[in-house]
Amino acid sequence: MDQTAPIENQTLMLEDLEEGALLEHCKIDSRQERKLVSDIRFSHCIFLFDDFTKTELLDCSFTHCEFSNFTFEKAILYRDTFSACKLLGTNFIQATFKDTVFSDCLMTYANFSEAKFTGVTFETDKLNDSSFQNVTMKKMKFEHSVMDSADFSESSLKGINLSTCEFSTLRIDVARAQGLKINQFQAASLISSFGIQVVDP
Repeated sequence: MDQTAPIENQTLMLEDLEEGALLEHCKIDSRQERKLVSDIRFSHCIFLFDDFTKTELLDCSFTHCEFSNFTFEKAILYRDTFSACKLLGTNFIQATFKDTVFSDCLMTYANFSEAKFTGVTFETDKLNDSSFQNVTMKKMKFEHSVMDSADFSESSLKGINLSTCEFSTLRIDVARAQGLKINQFQAASLISSFGIQVVDP
């Protein structure tokens, strides 16, 4: 049983945090451009900087944290969890994800273009108008998420299952859609988005 006492209501420097720390309602600042964060739990924390470019986030969890319009460009995120976080318009261009979970997050307009995903799960997230252009996806899961107008242009969708998700339209390349799994209602929406009309014989 984890007996770590939480650190509450303090302003702290990211570089001074020790592995295993649990932070609640803290303000976090940083003095370094490139950062390494390992085994830290953040709950209801406020970050006083918005640039995580090339940051390594390893074995961290973020609950009810605000990252809207932050940049995680070329960041490395391994075995992290984001729960009930706001990531509106967040930039994850060319980031690398492995065994990471996004759950109940607001991620409208999030940009994952050219990112690499391995064993990543999006569950019950709002991904409307998000961009997954030219991404690499292995063992990827999208579960019960809302993702209307998400953009998967230039991305292979082989092995991707969107059947539990909600959308009226997606941007996909038909030539790269082989192996995509959707339900019958989604199929009708996708067909119409390609200008194909379904009519009674």
